[in-house]
Amino acid sequence: MGPEASVATQAAARGEAVRVEGMADGKIKCSETSQTLRELRDENARLRKELKVMKSKDIGPQKGFTRLITALAAITMYNVIYSVDGFLKRVGVFCALVLLAKLAGLPFAPLHVPSNRRIQMFFVLLTFAPLNMIECTSLYFAYAWYFRNNMSMIVPWIAYAIYIFFDRNPSRGGYRWCKNWFRSLYLHRFVAEYYPCKLIKTADLPKDQNFVFGYHPHGVISIGAQANFGTDATGFKQLFPGIEMTLMTLRLTFRVPIFREWVMAHGLASCGERSCNKILSETNMGRAIMIVIGGAAESLDARPDYMDLTILKRKGFVRIALKNGAWLVPVISFGENDVFGAIPNRRGSVIRKVQNWLQKKLGVAPVVFVGRGIFQYAFGVLPHRRPITSVVGAPIKCPHVPGVVRGDEVIDFWHKKYVDALKKLHDEHKDKYAPTSADLRLY
Repeated sequence: MGPEASVATQAAARGEAVRVEGMADGKIKCSETSQTLRELRDENARLRKELKVMKSKDIGPQKGFTRLITALAAITMYNVIYSVDGFLKRVGVFCALVLLAKLAGLPFAPLHVPSNRRIQMFFVLLTFAPLNMIECTSLYFAYAWYFRNNMSMIVPWIAYAIYIFFDRNPSRGGYRWCKNWFRSLYLHRFVAEYYPCKLIKTADLPKDQNFVFGYHPHGVISIGAQANFGTDATGFKQLFPGIEMTLMTLRLTFRVPIFREWVMAHGLASCGERSCNKILSETNMGRAIMIVIGGAAESLDARPDYMDLTILKRKGFVRIALKNGAWLVPVISFGENDVFGAIPNRRGSVIRKVQNWLQKKLGVAPVVFVGRGIFQYAFGVLPHRRPITSVVGAPIKCPHVPGVVRGDEVIDFWHKKYVDALKKLHDEHKDKYAPTSADLRLY
């Protein structure tokens, strides 16, 4: 065989090897592409299944004319039913009015609802704080009225009222001996799954340090703070092991008979400087308190798709952190303002001025909100099903300044750092958890 033939044979062999190698690479790439496509298909199927499960006719707070018509329909139903004599006639009138409302397009709950959603609604109704406070107060006075002539029954009730005003447990973090058991109750998971609520961690927290969590926004009743931090329903204990959380709330809460016992069993404490300092003392490491920074004033800004925070003049929480050497932790909850509708009360409007005046006189913000009912979505006091995602930011390592007092420059310095960290936390996660909401506005 001549040299030319040998060269040609070697070239052919090399070409065949390259072709085989190319085919192998092509098969590998094809296999990788197929695997990627399968993963995307499975993910799409999973998301479609979750959407189908979570889909509901609960389209959120009703607006404008629909809300007005719904309110008029409710008033009409109430008056017509109680103007008719006889139980069966009342039932007939009620069914007729419900049918008319259904034909008019008012949003009623569907008849066929998965059992887990019914269970979730039941426990939300059972544990909804505003209703609980009304029910417990009514029960207390109904008992006192019923046994008003029986001293053996009324004296303990009066003693309980006196005990409420002198009890110091609210400033100590409630009943700590049963706190973990009540926080772990399974019913809280049903409540968290109703919205659903979710807790996101962005950084670890050391166990040998105390923390001051700042919660934003307040919303109407801070549902995200209750579900994600007031209980262990969304895994706070697993995400932050070794950290004991104490949710701070209004002192008025601990004046409501019976309800206060339920609240303190979960370890809640009154939101006062003395209470905060006592919980964050140097002898207690691994402690954390959560303060809803905006307070009652911020609740007046709670409306869907808005994120208006009252924080620029709120610096007391920074002073508490510096005095106790605790680190600041910003927390922002996307969806907190979406679970209730609100009346139009922009800053500077007549309605807002009246609300501000009542707040100064009463000490409680007169929030007017619109939720849903048990069997319809147009009006009521129960919250709508809206996802609430609480994102916990990285800790801000504040120094220990025991002698800090109001007005010191060190407070302004660390307050600015906190506000900057809060803005950054919002901007980093807004597109993922609240893409349609308005931009952050600070007041």
